[in-house]
Amino acid sequence: MSCLLLRLEGPLQSWGYRSRFSDRDTGREPTKSGVIGLLCCALGRDRSQPMDDLRALRMHVRVDREGSHLEDYQTAGAGTFRGKSYTILKSDGGQRKDAILLQKHYLQDASFVVALEGPPDLLKTLSEALQDPHWPLSLGRKSCPPASPVFLELCEEPAAIALKKEKGVRFIWELAPGDQRGDSKNDDPVAWPDRQTRHYAPRYTREEMPEATP
Repeated sequence: MSCLLLRLEGPLQSWGYRSRFSDRDTGREPTKSGVIGLLCCALGRDRSQPMDDLRALRMHVRVDREGSHLEDYQTAGAGTFRGKSYTILKSDGGQRKDAILLQKHYLQDASFVVALEGPPDLLKTLSEALQDPHWPLSLGRKSCPPASPVFLELCEEPAAIALKKEKGVRFIWELAPGDQRGDSKNDDPVAWPDRQTRHYAPRYTREEMPEATP
């Protein structure tokens, strides 16, 4: 089985998987929903378009550099500048006058290699799109651009061989469909019909920790 390798590294990354309201978290490694969003940007595929082909890809992660956690406190709206008051547009079209307080979480200086396994024709299409993306690519949030090209390599070997070329690091392996013996992650995007609505399904992964040094 062939695989497509992506290098995801930059000053900041953020891979939220359980964010609620004003607290925007990040996982320790890329989420499948975040990587599929990146692939959709490369392809120029709108949120409303089907993504069953991308969901069917099995995603594995090698953590080359864990990075460190950064928490950023932000406010939006309820301010004035040069005599002009700033409000926030609500989903119903109205204006919110009080400030929104946000806590956003990031990974600093982390580096990951993501392996995607799937049909060779789809992987080839994705590799070409990643080298000439339709829209700018980001690492979980638009404010987190990659520090290096995302496309790394298109391999004719399975992910278990391609990723294992690096030793002494952490791995996250996505289990085969129907295998529920691992950890459940609710980051498989079923549908993104609009900017407010998100539907996710669980997928199962197995974490492999680095071997202890004798």
